[in-house]
Amino acid sequence: MAEKTGLNVSTVSRALSRPERVNGATRQLVQKVAMEAGYTANIMARNLSRGTSDTILVLAPSFSGQAISQVFTQILLGICEEAEKLGQSVMLKQCLNQKISANDVLHYLRTGLADSALVVAAENWVLPRDKKPDEKHLPVVSIMKDLTADGLTSVITKEADGFASVVDHLIHQGHRSFAYIAGPNNITHEEIRYRAVRNRLAMHGYANCLIRLEGGPFDMPSGTEAAQHFLNLRERPKAVICCSDALALGFLHAVQNQGLKVPQDVAVTGYDGMDYTAFTTPALTTVIQPNVEIGRAAVQALRDLKCGCVTTPQLLALSPTFIARQSS
Repeated sequence: MAEKTGLNVSTVSRALSRPERVNGATRQLVQKVAMEAGYTANIMARNLSRGTSDTILVLAPSFSGQAISQVFTQILLGICEEAEKLGQSVMLKQCLNQKISANDVLHYLRTGLADSALVVAAENWVLPRDKKPDEKHLPVVSIMKDLTADGLTSVITKEADGFASVVDHLIHQGHRSFAYIAGPNNITHEEIRYRAVRNRLAMHGYANCLIRLEGGPFDMPSGTEAAQHFLNLRERPKAVICCSDALALGFLHAVQNQGLKVPQDVAVTGYDGMDYTAFTTPALTTVIQPNVEIGRAAVQALRDLKCGCVTTPQLLALSPTFIARQSS
């Protein structure tokens, strides 16, 4: 193949095994000749010779009986796009009930099935005691949860800023009584979001004007159930802050079925910025998380870890975008 392309052997090899390391014209030439020659790379043999799999393991949380969230699918899009640019593959493992095990990560890394990993919203992350000395700086990055204290570079959203924007907006609209619909108990996101709402209201002098309603998993049925508790209140708050868009959609549907008008009788807000929120009736006020950008940034952070550019845990916090719509 080197003779047909007029390139030296090392350049051809690099174009086939690490295409991101050659210029576009060279890459296209080699790929064209390879296709004409019927060349197919033996990926396993290549990986064995190089001592790497070029595979990123992604561990995604989910709840039993539920599909992986739309938030994660957007993050995964960013991961796959950036991984492709770097010539890497992505392997997905679904972890039920948020149970992301450090042992699972080490198994994949030690066996060579993957050479780096991304853990999404990992709760109770603890590395096992049998971790070897050379595994002190594992190529593992946390997404959507700050695990820098546990030794992992982390890519998160500034969730507190997003909910502060929601509170500021509702107060500016004249609201003085608030309900917060919570997500699953003992989930980091839930704790951060509720605390952000409570603290921001306190800053405005409305610390005693908030009630908390239990929601449940970040899904529409949980929002519908929370709406029933809201409807049974003797004095209903005039603004409802849902900790996810899915909860907000379930809540919105349920209160409208009972004859309440949104936002005239109750203002409703969500969080996450799912595409469908622009098409609800009325369109939902929400906070858009930069999910695709988070996925890309996480893969870039893995690259920096693997090449030794970074040796201490880094925290990368991306800003969300508040968007006011007709529901508030």
